[in-house]
Amino acid sequence: MNCRMTFDEFLATDLEPLSRYARVLCGDHHSAHDLVADTLVAASRRWDKISRVDQPGLYVRRMLTNRHVDQVRRHLTFKRAQVHLREQLATPADATNEVDQRDFLDGLLRELPARQRAALVCRFYLGLSDEEIARELGVAEGSVRSAISRGLATLRTKTSAHDVRTYLR
Repeated sequence: MNCRMTFDEFLATDLEPLSRYARVLCGDHHSAHDLVADTLVAASRRWDKISRVDQPGLYVRRMLTNRHVDQVRRHLTFKRAQVHLREQLATPADATNEVDQRDFLDGLLRELPARQRAALVCRFYLGLSDEEIARELGVAEGSVRSAISRGLATLRTKTSAHDVRTYLR
């Protein structure tokens, strides 16, 4: 004796309560209608399994709830991604300007003698002290101070020393 409910019987008894639930859940008639339709398509595909549970209406309502939660999550994730993308696209001039400044500084540093360039990079990029730079370069601390001083003097003729320190950080 088979007392399982058919899908058509399920629709006759549970469609209207399921639709009302979806309207309250979604907040608007159109979204609720789409959610119910999607859920019922999925339920019809698995009806053999669903019809065997004690309360198929509760099972399908849970399916509808899970679909709604998934849609909201996807929507929020998509919105966050859009905001992030807009923020990135809103600042291309700043990023481009920063790249241009770094390229300009790289060109200036390449014009310096190797020891001056190394001393400046160690000081302003790595934040090393005179003593640490001297050990790094294998020279006396006085030579480090001289190299930094001469390097900055050369760079000052082409740009401000403040800009150089800013670019190196």
